[in-house]
Amino acid sequence: MFTFSGRVRLARASVAAALVTALGGAACGRSADATGGAAPASSAAPALATAPARDAVVEHDAGAADDDSGTKNDRRDDEARLATAKPLAGKSVGHTSVVFKLKLEGGLEAAFKPRSKRGGARYTGEIAAYRLARALGLANVPAAYARTFDASDLRAAFASSSKPAGTLFDDEAVVTTDGRIAGAVIPWLAHFELLPLEAAAWRSRVRGWLSRGAKPAEADRAMASQISTMILFDYLTANWDRWSGGNIALDRASSTVLFIDNDGAFFEPPPAVQTATQLGIVRETWSLSRAFVAALRGLDDATLETALGDEAPGVPLLTPKQRAAVSKRRGTLLRIVDEKVKAAGESSVLAFD
Repeated sequence: MFTFSGRVRLARASVAAALVTALGGAACGRSADATGGAAPASSAAPALATAPARDAVVEHDAGAADDDSGTKNDRRDDEARLATAKPLAGKSVGHTSVVFKLKLEGGLEAAFKPRSKRGGARYTGEIAAYRLARALGLANVPAAYARTFDASDLRAAFASSSKPAGTLFDDEAVVTTDGRIAGAVIPWLAHFELLPLEAAAWRSRVRGWLSRGAKPAEADRAMASQISTMILFDYLTANWDRWSGGNIALDRASSTVLFIDNDGAFFEPPPAVQTATQLGIVRETWSLSRAFVAALRGLDDATLETALGDEAPGVPLLTPKQRAAVSKRRGTLLRIVDEKVKAAGESSVLAFD
């Protein structure tokens, strides 16, 4: 169970150190290797890795509930400011992708994932995952907003701060004939902790939480529930890149598991091997969130289309074919849920709130 492919790529994640502090606050018996090479002491939780900000960044209110009117107003304010703030400086922060960290007017900082020769329109996956997560009541996906910049403004910002970024922009950016560049702008958070779930110690721990008949300790239930939901959400969005390393994080202040780096989602068609692997992990996940399953049941085609919305006025964020694929995967998920409930009972399967 949970045989995730790939290794935690330290260069990509810019891992600075492995924390000695366990999730529950007790000290680990020894420090854990973020690559999964060293297992933690049996009595302690696997360690996290702490990393500086990178090409996945998180919204400041990532752990807040959607029904908090103050939080929703803050998000709207953030989006409005990020939609118009002029870039002042920037640098490249991507390792395998084209991503820039921008300093904007008003003291704002954000990552910008543009339409590029290398990545095409992968940035739309970030925006679509964020919008879909909010529609499903999830606060785990970092905010990502559609934004176009005047290419000359970005070139000027790079010229003042980073020649390599300017060179990368000129080599990779897909600029329209009227001098605009589209992409996803993502509010920046300077620090977060990685959850290396690809590591053997973490795989074993998650298996103990989510296998059939498993009953995680009360202290572990919140994290177990969020990881279970992430597994289903990633199949729904066909995010094939989740388990390649460094794409899951923790906001310790709110105990929120963050589903970061979603630009591998919504490919049409998605990679067949990775999608089959995802489905296998879903089938082996027996403890699910009752609220998330209910939200999936309410996600009809009209709701999905409304939730995803437009990238620009009159330009849908995802194509009808992409949306149809999401709906098909939703149907697959619900069939699997119903099969599990029939086999093991509703209270056993819908074990989390």
